[in-house]
Amino acid sequence: MEKHLLIAIGDDLSSLHGIRFVTSFFAHKEEIKLTLFNITPAPYSPEPDKIERAGFKATIVQMNTAEIAKHPSLQTSQTLLLNRGFPAKNITIKLMTKHSGTVRDIVHEGKKGKYDAVVLGRRGYNIFEQALATSVSREMLEQEIGFPLWICRRVEEGRKNVLLCVDETEPSMRIADHVGFVLQDVKEHSVTLFYVDEGGGNKAETVLEQARNKLKENGVEEERVTSRVVYTAEVPKAILSEAERGAYAVVAMGRGGKQPQGFLRRWLIGSRSLKVMEELEKSVLWLSK
Repeated sequence: MEKHLLIAIGDDLSSLHGIRFVTSFFAHKEEIKLTLFNITPAPYSPEPDKIERAGFKATIVQMNTAEIAKHPSLQTSQTLLLNRGFPAKNITIKLMTKHSGTVRDIVHEGKKGKYDAVVLGRRGYNIFEQALATSVSREMLEQEIGFPLWICRRVEEGRKNVLLCVDETEPSMRIADHVGFVLQDVKEHSVTLFYVDEGGGNKAETVLEQARNKLKENGVEEERVTSRVVYTAEVPKAILSEAERGAYAVVAMGRGGKQPQGFLRRWLIGSRSLKVMEELEKSVLWLSK
């Protein structure tokens, strides 16, 4: 089944981690559609409260070859994708004039385009990280991220398989469904279901079975799925340790755990997923709200 990813592209040629991840992770490129999305400074940007009144809309340009050449990061991304087997017809490039902040503009495009995931390289990750640590307008808080985020900080190409961290929360089951959807035809990767037992009862088997069913409903064969349970109260540490031990390409988890302080932090992710996001390297984090 075809997947459509939105990859946020910055201007830093040295940090195209999102591009490098998708070229390394997917062996069969013909079923993956990619939209490369670059946001440029606007010559004039109305205040957020005037945008709605004036009906102001950002300009999104579908770029041709000559226009792409004016943006080295987009040109390099396109060349890398083509050289590694992505068909030209599967690659769309969009240039957007910033008008309501980079984070909000990425979220808006992610929602409007109904992408299966939004991929953030190091620059995109840093923008979200900065937003997590600063005061952001209520307009941002009112938006919903209904799509998974793929956060690519320092990717180690060539890694395989997915560590799917599960618990009893709804976001955990949503990310399990997402992993199943992505991997249904990506048979070169297996899934390890990972449950951290904090001593709160016998929930492991129930949760693991629910996650297995989500994968099975999406067509992931049982022989590609294993499970692992560890016993500790230090959940993020256990996830990070297992990610490194197994050299997984992906760590997938839902928003969970005690909610941290700050409006945007509470809105976006829980404290456990935030801790993993801050410290995970080499593997890519797939995160579902």
